[in-house]
Amino acid sequence: MRRIAWLDEKGFSFVTSIFDLLILLMMLPLIVLFYGFAVSFTEDLDPHSSEWQLFAVDLQSYLNNSDSLEIINGGSGIRIIRMGEEFDIELYTDMIRKQKDRKGHEVMLTRVQLCSFSLDGNTLKVRTEFTTGSLEEAEYVFTQP
Repeated sequence: MRRIAWLDEKGFSFVTSIFDLLILLMMLPLIVLFYGFAVSFTEDLDPHSSEWQLFAVDLQSYLNNSDSLEIINGGSGIRIIRMGEEFDIELYTDMIRKQKDRKGHEVMLTRVQLCSFSLDGNTLKVRTEFTTGSLEEAEYVFTQP
């Protein structure tokens, strides 16, 4: 029996290996990009980061149009007076809470180990350490009317 020449497989495995290697080299950068995207996506879903951002925006809304601002509890809280209403935002056990006219208890930020508020001129600095060990800081410029 005679073999047909075009069905001869000499060198075919080498060419296939080179072709597979080229495809792999083209796909590796895509795999790295997808991995980087997945890591950044999981960081954005971190509940501490989202909760901190919500707290920072909420605090900014209380500082806007406020009449006065003072540090209370040795730096672990602030008192904001706005249109005759008094708001205390302070560290309480493992959370930051807000009280209106020293009544009630509204949780603003949870899983807080340490929190310090400092007023340097017209700049309010907030430094918060969470129970997970992560640290967040924010600065606000406070101007009195």
